[in-house]
Amino acid sequence: LAGAAQQVRRVQVSAQLRPAIAGDPDAGGQARVSALRQFRILACEAKGAVTCANAADFQAVFTSAADAFPSIAPRPRAPELTIRSFTIPNTKATHLRIEVLTNQCTGAPDYAGDQDDDPLNITDCAAGSVQDDNVRIAEFQVFTQ
Repeated sequence: LAGAAQQVRRVQVSAQLRPAIAGDPDAGGQARVSALRQFRILACEAKGAVTCANAADFQAVFTSAADAFPSIAPRPRAPELTIRSFTIPNTKATHLRIEVLTNQCTGAPDYAGDQDDDPLNITDCAAGSVQDDNVRIAEFQVFTQ
């Protein structure tokens, strides 16, 4: 959003992953469990002393369902991660932020807990994967009235 405050009613978000790109700062492949699962939208209206430069200037206006980008074992698939539309409360804002609540690794029940009877194999995604701290969001679009 640029300039004057706008009325926001809808956002679109995609958790779609991309193939490896040589020379990119994040050149490797993207693990499917690093895709976004749940998120929150925060809004700020810059006016007076409020510049929206500080996190404290933003207020939560929408929290997605825990399975906004649902998936099941054995792994998230492309159709589950494609762009989705979310209606948010009518919000007057000059700035919006998207905040990650969980990725597939930390938020999907199918990837949590012990998945086999092998005590030497850590199958809980959050405990046994380096992807629990990574998240991928391909696109964030805002639609105004």
